[in-house]
Amino acid sequence: MKRPAVSLAVSLFTLLAAMPAQAQDIELAEIVVSALRTAAERLRTGVSVSVVDGEDLAAARSTTIAETLARLPGVSVSQSGPFGNASNLRVRGADGRYLAVFVDGIKVSDPSGVQVTFDWGNLMTADIGRVEVLRGSQSALWGGSAVGGVINITTRAAVEAGLHQTVTAEGGSYGTAKLSYGLTQKDDRMELAFTATHLRTDGFSAFDGGTEKDGAEATRLSFSSRYQLSDTLALGGAAFWQDTTQDYDGYTPAFVLGDLIGYSQTRREAGARVFAELSLGQTEHLFELTALDVTRSYDQAGSIDSYGGKRLTFGWQGTTEVSPEVTLVYGADWSRETAEYTNLPGGSAATEIYGAFAELLWAPSDSFDLSAALRSDRNSGFGSFTTGRLALSWRPADGTTLRAAYATGFRAPSIDERFGDYPGFFPFVGNPALQPEDSTSYELGVEQAFAGGASLSATLFRLDVDNLITYQFGAPSTLVNIPGVSTRRGAEIAGTLPVSEAVTLGLAYSYTEGRRPDGSRLLQVPYHQLSLTLDADLSDRLSAGLGLTHVAGRLDNDANTFSPVAMPDYTVLNTQVSYDLNDATELYLKVENLLDEDYQQVNGYAAAGRSVYLGLQAKF
Repeated sequence: MKRPAVSLAVSLFTLLAAMPAQAQDIELAEIVVSALRTAAERLRTGVSVSVVDGEDLAAARSTTIAETLARLPGVSVSQSGPFGNASNLRVRGADGRYLAVFVDGIKVSDPSGVQVTFDWGNLMTADIGRVEVLRGSQSALWGGSAVGGVINITTRAAVEAGLHQTVTAEGGSYGTAKLSYGLTQKDDRMELAFTATHLRTDGFSAFDGGTEKDGAEATRLSFSSRYQLSDTLALGGAAFWQDTTQDYDGYTPAFVLGDLIGYSQTRREAGARVFAELSLGQTEHLFELTALDVTRSYDQAGSIDSYGGKRLTFGWQGTTEVSPEVTLVYGADWSRETAEYTNLPGGSAATEIYGAFAELLWAPSDSFDLSAALRSDRNSGFGSFTTGRLALSWRPADGTTLRAAYATGFRAPSIDERFGDYPGFFPFVGNPALQPEDSTSYELGVEQAFAGGASLSATLFRLDVDNLITYQFGAPSTLVNIPGVSTRRGAEIAGTLPVSEAVTLGLAYSYTEGRRPDGSRLLQVPYHQLSLTLDADLSDRLSAGLGLTHVAGRLDNDANTFSPVAMPDYTVLNTQVSYDLNDATELYLKVENLLDEDYQQVNGYAAAGRSVYLGLQAKF
């Protein structure tokens, strides 16, 4: 018997495939930057990349960006409780340690974490304008951490000339209140944008079955600007700051999962980037300097532990149009990552990384594109590594795109994985002898545009990781490289079907199988994930949306014995209705988990029940 997710995906695939093919200019015009490190039409890159734009964000009305990204094929999220609590995002089964995440060009993963990852639990959507999700190993363009993919987030930018302001207020379940203000200004030379957001929530117990509510409070400021100094030179910058305080649950000193009374975390994140764009003949140069500072402080019923991570990066990139058929993209970068906390020998440690890359873009005809990239990185702790990527796109007929990609990558162990030292009831020490993980990824895909605006894409993928780093339990526990290859493979299907001029149906389905070298399954990687969306314009002023997410076939560790256990499947239904009071004011109502599904994304941790929120947005 087929699972519901498979049956629904096959049904829509059959329906779309029966429709006649037709070229779609709007698809061909969709521009992405992360796939080739230069602006290119998405269908000509040869790789899998999804775009979430302002319209998608407005339709989803999600509090955090991770909730919206989970609607994309190949993307899954597991969060340990309410807003602010730890959240891990996976792309094709590859978790946060294998993803390179950027916000306005600033790499935001925390060097002081157990692994160098980005925590998605508190990144709100109010200041986000666009997201590109690039799948597969991308180390050849973006460095060592991009084994599973790249997520490139751009904050809201000035699009229309003049001064524009937006105020949004929202309140609802769990004592949640959110207020945001946005400003953009644009003229012939200057573009600038500013957003301020504050959220407060009483939350609910992160520990499933707990009695203490785990609330949170977050304030975020973001700014970006660009000034065209002359016809050949532009200067600009971006910055963000966020302060989040949240209660959390977890493991007691006896290492039993429970309701932790009086435990809270304060997290402060700040990032900045300055850049110069210089045009000289057929070559465009980009010079940039970025900085990140993350501080995490844990109050464990009066006992304070603090962790600090910093990253400084300098980069240069050149893009030369050699001919109408050939473009070269090349560059070099340097970064220094520093971690500071008491569980490191001497209290701090640092890693320096030097990198250089070159990419050839060749378009011998209007229907064929080939890209080849090669990169060399030198890590101060592990020496030199070379990675590469080859991607091609072929359009044999109007509306049809075939694509294929092969790439290699690597992930160096984090500072904590090598040197962390945690005494106590469950002691752990890092392993300085750890070796980097190597990766190889493959994908083969097809995209088809149909008459009437329908579209369909299907992709087969595989990601192999050698020298997987994993825990070795003992007294103390540590980390080791496992000989052999861990594999993540599967298929993705995405489609859009305009049911009428006013109603559009969307689908994203993923089948992912993750295995360790011994054949056992990787944890928290679902076999099946289905997302269905239905958006409708009910009148000139009234619109509505419905979103369904179904997740099936997961394993997770038992909360106390750490033995793998099967997790129950779940289906969550969200809905929202928007009404334009006038040309400048919009009232909206959203209901999350409409059917009040009782489920867990992480074993032992609760997820929100039915939640209702009312919001008002004014533009002037």
